[in-house]
Amino acid sequence: MKKAVSSLAILAAGALFLSACGTGANNAEKTEKPAAEAKTVTVLAYDSLEFEDDLKAEFEKETGFKLDIQQIGSGGELTNKLVLTKDNPLGDVAFGVDNISAYRAVKEGVFAEKAAEVSEAEKAQQISDAPALVPFNQSDVCVNADPAWFKAKNLEMPKTLDDLKDPKYKDLLVAMNPTSSSPGLAFFMATVAKYEDGWKDYWMALKDNGLKVTKGWSDAFGTDFSAGEGKGDRPLMVSYSSSPAYAVNEALTESAIANLPETCFHQVEYVGVLNGAKNVAGAEAFVKFMQKASTQEVFVANNYVHPINPDVKLPEALARFGMLSEKPFTLDPMKIDENQAQWLAEWSELIAK
Repeated sequence: MKKAVSSLAILAAGALFLSACGTGANNAEKTEKPAAEAKTVTVLAYDSLEFEDDLKAEFEKETGFKLDIQQIGSGGELTNKLVLTKDNPLGDVAFGVDNISAYRAVKEGVFAEKAAEVSEAEKAQQISDAPALVPFNQSDVCVNADPAWFKAKNLEMPKTLDDLKDPKYKDLLVAMNPTSSSPGLAFFMATVAKYEDGWKDYWMALKDNGLKVTKGWSDAFGTDFSAGEGKGDRPLMVSYSSSPAYAVNEALTESAIANLPETCFHQVEYVGVLNGAKNVAGAEAFVKFMQKASTQEVFVANNYVHPINPDVKLPEALARFGMLSEKPFTLDPMKIDENQAQWLAEWSELIAK
């Protein structure tokens, strides 16, 4: 659930060249399955990655490589660790770096320079100057609402970011700290994309209108959100466009959570071979495996994210109640990298006052 509605989508069929199974004189040593003592592929991922045993067994049977998944922390912590260990990487391939933090890792030379073979759908969501990064999934961070609460109060739900400043929604919104939360950071980026240099004025307006900020998503959903586990007193919460799909009734006719599609920021997560990987062939095999529609279908079902691969069939609940926004906010990853530290320092000073 934490990944389903926290977390931060997409998955597209790939044609990445698998050098472990390739042909040609120059790749002769990679055409055979690796020797038993050199089979392990180490994947660095964020903590909320759920990689089922059946999926792991399928990868190992299909490729001949053993899979070792090392979970580092949040998406941001994963990126930090990749940068800090770039000269002596802790693994062969990374999973879960997103479009907010990826450019920093790319600029620091974390990922291999060799371009991966990608589909048109994947290519459309790749990052400029990052040919080795393959888009794996996508999601939208948005404001969610409790429709039952608003109905009981005979109050219309807000629709836009501007609406959240309206005094009639005072003390109703809970968001996450962008310095400690992935969805909190994505929501912050939505406000920068919308208001540009005026984002500080917007956040001051939210603060004056009773905004509550929590450390993370679980705090908000478990305590403050009226449609969450804690049945709190705030009917507006920063979460995901897929949240309504998680909270749908058995008949798939209505959900306890509504999404506000005009408040969304689009997130993309990537998988890529690390520069200096000890097992390049195994890393490339893992990337190709993650591009498969059958692999992505498992992640879609378990994590309530959207695939890049257009061949992946969405679960009915997600297709009916958890679709992506048609016009989400976005920011150039390079612009984020150049300004993020200053933005967050200014945000912390502003909100801490």
